[in-house]
Amino acid sequence: MIDIKRRVNAGNKVNGTLLAIMNSKSVSGQACLAIHNGILMPTLMYGSKSWVWQKKNDSRINSVEMRSLRMSVRSMCGVSQKDRFRNSNVIERCGLKENVVTRVERGMLRWFDHLERTNESKLTKQICRANVCE
Repeated sequence: MIDIKRRVNAGNKVNGTLLAIMNSKSVSGQACLAIHNGILMPTLMYGSKSWVWQKKNDSRINSVEMRSLRMSVRSMCGVSQKDRFRNSNVIERCGLKENVVTRVERGMLRWFDHLERTNESKLTKQICRANVCE
C-alpha cells in the first residue's frame, strides 16, 4: 500500500514535470505518446509485480494515467481537456491497447507464472508457499 502511494506520487511528479513538454505545439502526438509510454508508465509500474493488489488501487493508479492522457490529450488525441469523454474513449482515441491497471495485472500474473515454474528449492517459491500459521 505504501509503495503504491509512492508510485502515485512519483507519477504525479512526472506529470507535473512533463506538463510544459506535453502541451507544447511543437511536440507531435506520437512523441507525446512515446513520452507517456517511455517515462510515465515505467514510473507507475516500478515494482508492481510484487504488490499486494487491492481493488481500491485501481482508481489511484488509473487516475494518474488518465490525468496524463487528458493533460496532453489535445496533442495526442485531438480533444481538449474540457470535452467530456469516458476514460475508455480517451484510451481508444490515443491508440493505447490497454490501461495501466491491465498492464500491472498482466505483470503480476507473469511473475506468478514464473514462480510456479521455478524449482521447489528456490527461496522465493518457499516464501510464497509458506503458511503463516505454522
